[in-house]
Amino acid sequence: MSRRRSDFALAPLLPLVWLHAGAVFALSALIDLLAWPRVAAARRRAEPPQDRAPRTRDASVLVLNWNGLHFLRDLMPSLRVAVERCPGDHEVIVIDNGSDDGSAEWLAQEHPWARVVRVPENRFFIRGNRAGVEVATRDILVFVNNDMRVEPDFLVRLLAHFGPGELFAVTGQIRMQGTRVETGCTRGYLKKGAFRFEQIEPPAQPVPAFWAGGGNSAFDRAKYAAIGGFDDLYDPCYVEDVALSYEAWRRGWRVLFEPRAIVDHAFRGTSERVFGRERVNRIDRRNRELFFHRCVTDLGLRLQHALFQPWNVWKDARQTGLAVQLGALLRTWPRLLRACRERQRLRSVARRSDREVVRESAGG
Repeated sequence: MSRRRSDFALAPLLPLVWLHAGAVFALSALIDLLAWPRVAAARRRAEPPQDRAPRTRDASVLVLNWNGLHFLRDLMPSLRVAVERCPGDHEVIVIDNGSDDGSAEWLAQEHPWARVVRVPENRFFIRGNRAGVEVATRDILVFVNNDMRVEPDFLVRLLAHFGPGELFAVTGQIRMQGTRVETGCTRGYLKKGAFRFEQIEPPAQPVPAFWAGGGNSAFDRAKYAAIGGFDDLYDPCYVEDVALSYEAWRRGWRVLFEPRAIVDHAFRGTSERVFGRERVNRIDRRNRELFFHRCVTDLGLRLQHALFQPWNVWKDARQTGLAVQLGALLRTWPRLLRACRERQRLRSVARRSDREVVRESAGG
């Protein structure tokens, strides 16, 4: 059956999406109401935010790898040049996510200057990077996808911005092979009760960014740790970098796009090999839904989200198919309670509203 015929066959299920959305809204509103005394007390007890700059501009560069030897052959020489050109005491850590293609052995032989951390199985993006963060020793964390090649000034340009205490992260420009799906210059906006994420044509000068990508960005390690890093609510991957940056904006910090910190990227060079395109789309859609329930605290926006959800599901189905959209919604249920509980922590520390984040991150 073609995707179009399948979508029309599933269309009668769309009214059930309203039942799903209404139940989730009611549950989340009840949780917020019950948690309000605890959230209010936590806000009163909270100490003034410590918006300190990193002690140094020394970086731990983390590269996550799973059976990516063919990618590493391009990345590692370019990364070595970038590290050598950047003043400071930096380290490069490659987290080998249970590879069986000889990646770790090749790195030990050809690039002994890089430290290899071997984990016994593929922990995917979030938990794999966590293994690297645990052994990192520098004040700034730089995450680089293995399917990239960095320009010589990539690290210099990223790290040069660290100093102001409210800066959380700096993200670089992405050049892609073929159709340019990513640019690195990120924006988020609200439309019919849904957050839409986009990447726009990069300007010539640094500007605010809605999120710092998890494969081409530098993060203030102390602030990253204060938030809790990439949240495994979104395990195995996707949207965790958006959620991390969004919470940083909510806490009063900033994310910056630096157009001169350039990487060349083979889009989803690893993830689609692991999961397949349909599952990648389903994970991405599920995590976008979880992001809304985890990170958006404005009750009016959450009501709009529930009211417009069938329309948004049908609209997004034009890209992925309705089966993917419906399947993604069903897969949010096991994680919804956790998302709602974690939203209460964000309510207790937020210094900007959801609408202020959209405005500030767009340079408003």
